[in-house]
Amino acid sequence: MKRLITTWSFGLFLALALSVSEKAAAQPRVGVSINFQTFYDELSPYGEWIDYPDYGYTWRPRVGTDFRPYSSNGRWVYADGDDWMWASDYDWGWAPFHYGRWFYDPFYGWMWVPGYEWSPGWVAWRGGGDYYGWAPLRPGISINIGFGNYNPPYDYWTFAPCRYMGSRYIDRYYYPYRNNVTIIHNTTIINNYGGRSYGGRGYYSNGPRRTDVERYAGRVQTVRVRDANRPGRTSIGRNEVSVYRPSVQRGSDNTRYAPRSVEQYNREAARVNRSNTGRGSTEAGRRGDAVRGRYENNNPGTDVRGDRGVTGDRRSRSNQEVSGGRTSGRTAGDVQVNRENEQLSQRRSDRENARSNDGVVRQRDQQMELRRSQENTQRAEQMRQQRDQQMEARRSQENTQRAEQMRQQRDQQMEARRNQESTQRAEQMRQRESQRQEAVRSREAQVQRSAPVRSDGGGYSRGGGYRGGEGSSRGSAEGRRR
Repeated sequence: MKRLITTWSFGLFLALALSVSEKAAAQPRVGVSINFQTFYDELSPYGEWIDYPDYGYTWRPRVGTDFRPYSSNGRWVYADGDDWMWASDYDWGWAPFHYGRWFYDPFYGWMWVPGYEWSPGWVAWRGGGDYYGWAPLRPGISINIGFGNYNPPYDYWTFAPCRYMGSRYIDRYYYPYRNNVTIIHNTTIINNYGGRSYGGRGYYSNGPRRTDVERYAGRVQTVRVRDANRPGRTSIGRNEVSVYRPSVQRGSDNTRYAPRSVEQYNREAARVNRSNTGRGSTEAGRRGDAVRGRYENNNPGTDVRGDRGVTGDRRSRSNQEVSGGRTSGRTAGDVQVNRENEQLSQRRSDRENARSNDGVVRQRDQQMELRRSQENTQRAEQMRQQRDQQMEARRSQENTQRAEQMRQQRDQQMEARRNQESTQRAEQMRQRESQRQEAVRSREAQVQRSAPVRSDGGGYSRGGGYRGGEGSSRGSAEGRRR
């Protein structure tokens, strides 16, 4: 008995230990902490750090010309915390897609600004019709005021059909970026902001609700988030996603950290060597002007350094050595003012061409919409005619059946009338025969009552002749014998 109790107690203890260890493994590794130097060191092999005038140290990935953040080489997965999380296949994806913000520079292309807070994805969302879309949040956009007034540039957006949301091959179904203007007009901002708890701190999450997505895509598979032990690409398997997400130290300590190799922001150098944008200098300048102008108009008074808390003190120590180089760079930029003014007219021409292209796209969309409307009208007319033909055939069949039923009913009534008449006729004949027989019997009885009777027993027969008595009959017989 003691052995049984001991065995049972040991099994209970083992099950309890396993459940506690599994629950502990599922929790975030809140004890892991890094600083900005980790970002600088871990991302240096995959790109260049550039001292940007507005944001300080920014990072440009060394990728292809078609790179777009939250669009290239990755997909959305639905985590167990009701979050749409971007699962990147880049080895460096653990940092730029979950900390900090992205912005587009007309000369350098897409650039990333480090940040303190972790999030499944720093993007804004739109939805409507058969579209779901997302766009990177620029630095300085506060998540506490919502996104009703945040309007990213049209070419920040990536749109895909609703039914492919959560698909591992969603990048095969992106709508062409030239359609973004039309799609934006047919969608609205998804302001489904939510704050989650991670390491005692809240983090930003946003995106379409799971129930809304499942109306188009069917059942959405939920994955559990596990914390990886070291930086690297996001790993997905067995309904789990593993990602490195340490907490980032705040405070003034980060001001003394700096990348080991830093490039100065230089437009001329960017024109010659742009590794992550395939646009020409004119197009890049046009896009940069549009991005900056729209950002400033839609976010007046916004401190673009607020997301990182960048101040003059933050960069005073690390930038003293390069202050002279920056001053000369700005002077060189002033010298290029005349050249840029000469390009202004070309950029204006490009803007007009872009508007014209937008008009062509809008006209083509209107023509397609008109064609769809005509096809729908023709289809509705064909369906109406088919329905009318079916109703006419049904009416004809019903009329035929009704006429057959009426004919059968009339035949039955005529047959019943004939039977009734035959029965009445037979009854009348029987009655007449009975009356005739009754009359004959009555007449015979009357004749018998009126005939005379003789004493010798003779009399008249029924035919009126004389009928003699018994004696005369016998005498006559004897005379004839003689």
